[in-house]
Amino acid sequence: MELKNKRVVVTGASSGIGLELTKKLLEENCRVVAVARTMNEVSYEHENLYKLTSDISTAEGVESVFDFALKTLQRIDLFVANAGFGYCEKLGDPDWDHITAIYNTNFTSVVYSAQKMKKLYDQEPYNFVVTGSAVSILPLPWYALYSSTKAAIGNFGTGYRWELENNQHFQVVYPVATKTGFFEKAGGCPIPANPQDVDTVVSAMISGIRKDKAEIYPSKLFYVGWKINNIIPVIFRKIADLEHKKAKNYLDGKSRR
Repeated sequence: MELKNKRVVVTGASSGIGLELTKKLLEENCRVVAVARTMNEVSYEHENLYKLTSDISTAEGVESVFDFALKTLQRIDLFVANAGFGYCEKLGDPDWDHITAIYNTNFTSVVYSAQKMKKLYDQEPYNFVVTGSAVSILPLPWYALYSSTKAAIGNFGTGYRWELENNQHFQVVYPVATKTGFFEKAGGCPIPANPQDVDTVVSAMISGIRKDKAEIYPSKLFYVGWKINNIIPVIFRKIADLEHKKAKNYLDGKSRR
């Protein structure tokens, strides 16, 4: 996709990857609807930036995003489903609301939005990008629910691409741990080894969108490791064991305080 002058929606745009991606798209002269639960608190301004505060964990919230974007931009060329959150936790008592909250934001809203784009544009071209995660391939201890939502996204994309036209692209990004406020919001667990800068992730996303890549891997080291792991699975298991010990020490210490 040629990004110049495109009309774009970015969810989860108030901080981290979403905010930096929004800024980069504006540099490409895109018109961007930036969506978040607390978007009104963001001081960043631009003549082609349109802010919308909405909770995309509900059907009504997603519908409001499309209504606003179509009224403001007339068309959506690129939809970036970036909104999401995680829990760093040891699962305890069954809690239906706890489970559905993360799935509604990280998975259900993505599928619903993808269906909206397809219904709107039928056989016309568009790109749909989802911020997935490396944990969909390498699930981390203490992030079982979060990892499962991202794995669901990856598998959905693999199957759903067969239903799209050749000029329609469902793209999944697989960043490793990124230096944002994600881990603090998730519960304060230690950041996994070798985190990447936000700029590195966003640059990879921009490049991948331009090339219409189905899968985008900001970390070349992770990508190579994953390919090797398909032959020698013990590698990722060792990494998971190390992260388990690190998180367990943190959570055990936290429970004693």
